[in-house]
Amino acid sequence: MALPRPSTLSHFLGVARVSTSAAAAPATTPAAPSAVSSLAKPYRVNRTTTNNLPVYLLSKRGGNLKQTKVRRIEGNINVLRTDLQKALGLQDKDITINQLTQHIIVRGHKKPEVLKFLEDSKF
Repeated sequence: MALPRPSTLSHFLGVARVSTSAAAAPATTPAAPSAVSSLAKPYRVNRTTTNNLPVYLLSKRGGNLKQTKVRRIEGNINVLRTDLQKALGLQDKDITINQLTQHIIVRGHKKPEVLKFLEDSKF
């Protein structure tokens, strides 16, 4: 049998990495956790095989409902939702999480804004 893909390993080990870093944070100095938390996010958006970010535009209900979907999210999806909501200036009802598929759905066609946020986050 072949070894699992690196993305599979990071998916299963990503949860452990987040939980161990949270437990190790109080042992460090007070200035260090803020510097680490600004660099290391508890979530990650994997790129597609063509090295693009997985942000897609959807049109539903005959084209009257415009949505933007973010896929391939690993880690704490709730933190990513909160960060996206703050960055785009959206209300709670305008951004939802599909817990079954682990996708974030934003009301409206917001692909350029979401891509800018993800690229600034250096994924």
